[in-house]
Amino acid sequence: MSEPAREKWTITSVAEWLDRRQRDLTCSRLPAIFDEHPYMTRDSLAEVMRGDTSSGGSVNPPGNASMRRGRIFEAAVASAAAEEKPEWQLTKANTYHSIPSLRFGGTPDYWLTSTEQPGRGILEIKTARPSVWEKWHGRPPLGYLIQCLGLQVVTGAAWGWLAVMVMSDSFPVHYFSVPRHPEAERRILDAVAKWWAAFDAGEHPAAMPSAELEAAFDDGSHVDLSDDNLLPLILPERAELKAQVSAAKKRLEDIDYEIKNRVGPARTAWCQGWNISFAMQHRRETVLPTRDIRVLRVRPVDDAAILDDMETTDAAE
Repeated sequence: MSEPAREKWTITSVAEWLDRRQRDLTCSRLPAIFDEHPYMTRDSLAEVMRGDTSSGGSVNPPGNASMRRGRIFEAAVASAAAEEKPEWQLTKANTYHSIPSLRFGGTPDYWLTSTEQPGRGILEIKTARPSVWEKWHGRPPLGYLIQCLGLQVVTGAAWGWLAVMVMSDSFPVHYFSVPRHPEAERRILDAVAKWWAAFDAGEHPAAMPSAELEAAFDDGSHVDLSDDNLLPLILPERAELKAQVSAAKKRLEDIDYEIKNRVGPARTAWCQGWNISFAMQHRRETVLPTRDIRVLRVRPVDDAAILDDMETTDAAE
């Protein structure tokens, strides 16, 4: 797929930014044409694009509670990412990007460079309360993946990541790689063109097909085991056994510490019924070759706190 002609504009004021994005189908609204937007329908999208807000079609006007919440938590997630991903260098995005021929545009949350990935990427930030995260089954909704990939298309970014903060007591952040995908990008651009053609003709645009996009995003790296009958029974047992092993290891270290202190500089010792040795051993240097291994980590979903007034939040472009 050939690269489309793009334009870039530095954001100097909220008013001008809103005016420019009003002309485009932005990436934050893009999931709506696939019926995959968490809170915007195709009808409300059409109203917004016509400038008709009589039925409440305006989404994220400046200064409302949703945008305020998004701004606050966006900075918090970025701070967490900087701490948890030292290989990343984050820069807040301040430019609006578009493909004029398609009236398609957007502003990413952050630019990313990484010591582990060439080129420049983008980071999109979301938040979700624990009950919503649980419904996702460990994978972000298709609409968020569409938005992130759409932003890579309009900006020409080399790659993208999605960071989701769960609004529980410990505020964990989950990271999802969203790589460039020529087939999915072609489907997105075709869908944008078809939506505009129907909209310009005064028609009510039908929902664009999303099944092919969902299949394209599924690279086999995540599996939903929510229907498994055995794992819900044995995972709690595993957690209990791991706790017992950890406690036993800690107690063993405490006991060894007491033994070593009492033996002191001696090589051997005797205690009723026990022979004890604390001898010096020489171990030859061993160089282990570099290799990639799979590491199993199992942890419960952190659902200690639930914010009743929030489903998901994001910052509009």
